[in-house]
Amino acid sequence: MQLGARQKGALDTHLGGIHSPDLVVTSDPWAPLQLYSIYRLILAGIFLVFSLTDISSAEIGTSKSHLFSIAVNAYLGFALLGVFLSHIRKPSSSKQLYFNSFTDIVFLLSVVFTSGGLSSGLGILILLPVILPNILNPGQISLLLSASTVLALMGLQAFMQTQIKDGSYEVFHTGVLCLFIMVISWVAGSWFEKASLTAEIAKRRGIDLENLSQLNQSILDQLQTGIIVLDHNATVRHLNPTAWDMLGQPEDWRSNHLSDYAPELSNHLEYWKANVAPKVASYDLKHWKSTEFTLRLSQLGIRNQGVVLMYIEDTRIQREKQQDVKMASLGQLTANIAHEIRNPLGAISHAAQLLSESPDLDKADERMIQIIQANSKRMNGTIESVLNLSRKNNPKRENIRLKLWLNEFISDFVMQSSLTKKQIGLFLDMPDASIQFDPTHLHQVMWNLCRNAEKYARENVSELTIDIQGTHPSHTRDIVLSVIDNGKGVPDKNIERLFEPFFTTSSQGEGTGLGLFMARELCLSNSASLEYIKLPAGGSCFRLIFLQSKLDS
Repeated sequence: MQLGARQKGALDTHLGGIHSPDLVVTSDPWAPLQLYSIYRLILAGIFLVFSLTDISSAEIGTSKSHLFSIAVNAYLGFALLGVFLSHIRKPSSSKQLYFNSFTDIVFLLSVVFTSGGLSSGLGILILLPVILPNILNPGQISLLLSASTVLALMGLQAFMQTQIKDGSYEVFHTGVLCLFIMVISWVAGSWFEKASLTAEIAKRRGIDLENLSQLNQSILDQLQTGIIVLDHNATVRHLNPTAWDMLGQPEDWRSNHLSDYAPELSNHLEYWKANVAPKVASYDLKHWKSTEFTLRLSQLGIRNQGVVLMYIEDTRIQREKQQDVKMASLGQLTANIAHEIRNPLGAISHAAQLLSESPDLDKADERMIQIIQANSKRMNGTIESVLNLSRKNNPKRENIRLKLWLNEFISDFVMQSSLTKKQIGLFLDMPDASIQFDPTHLHQVMWNLCRNAEKYARENVSELTIDIQGTHPSHTRDIVLSVIDNGKGVPDKNIERLFEPFFTTSSQGEGTGLGLFMARELCLSNSASLEYIKLPAGGSCFRLIFLQSKLDS
């Protein structure tokens, strides 16, 4: 299988994402930093309210109100600066994070000092600026910041201890808070570093899976075999282009039930799920009574919950390959026939002609010579037919506008037959349809079918009618052309042998029995098929199914 340059380039891009060792997965560090800047601005606003109002019950900044006001105003300026710098993203996020955390710690220590110590309950606010660097940027600097905060708290408490008489509670509170800061900083840094590594690996795996999924879909789309992916409810999840074309290029196929486009496939799927699954099974069927498919079913995952893969192949493509081999063998056979039979046959015919010129022949001898000449001519016709068939192994297909071509064919056939134009009807439900076929081959096939109807359908030719009908079955890519007559039809015992070589239904021994055989072989060599349909009301129906067909817009 060869891929086009564009598809190959796309696949190389996907594969590069899978195998590149330099792949780095990082999250945006500015989002939490910007959120933290907004938190600092809100915190500064709250303390500003406390500094401008007299709320004695809170006891915030009441111990040294002048120093508290200076600290709040300075912190408000730093908070506004932090919002601006995080918006323009200069300097780096790590520098801004350390600077903001340092200013927060200094400010909150001053608030604790001006509020009379940790008894105010404001010490808990120090946890966020200490823990945040250990989460967003764990390392030695973050741990150093945590240790410095602990030392500052202990130093602040020691200074304030000299100014109060009984501070045992404050000492205990400070110790617990310092221990908690150190433990939570170390745990948060270690945990988040592992969590970041796990998230990075998970993101890498997600990218790998996404690339692998795109790679698998690209491979499926390049396959010449039709692939249908179904869920456990027989809902279509994916069609590759080959399957989409085989099913008649349905619109809005995604997430619809398979029976909407291919009821035959759906019936075989239900039978397989009920009796065969999860074993792989193959079936031969006709899609909308025209396209011949080989269907293979397999299951992925748990039964009744997994995915069903449906492989469909057009058997006529395989049959066309077999036809090429058969025609090549037939060509060798006919060459031998021409050499081994035609020369002796020519000698017999020539001797009979010379013998017929003798003046001493009686009527019995003349009759014998006529028999020799008639059978020699018939034998030569048989050889010519086989030779003509073997020469048709390389069709020259052209785009044929079906309605225009059929009108010309009917006019030509009427001129050279005993039928009138009123006896041949034409109906096409797709007037703009066109097919890919060798015009000479198509003329030979249609001529053979119409000539057989003229010869064998009815004893009185004036009562014969031939209808040529063209249809395009829904959800297929095929065009079906039917040649129907109102004759007596083919006896049931002869239907199975109708397309066999040298088999004829003529009771008078007319013809070589190669006409229908040749017609079917010509259809196969053009990726088409020919079959006989028995009509309940009598008459014969020969149906041509064209594989490579299209509807012109």
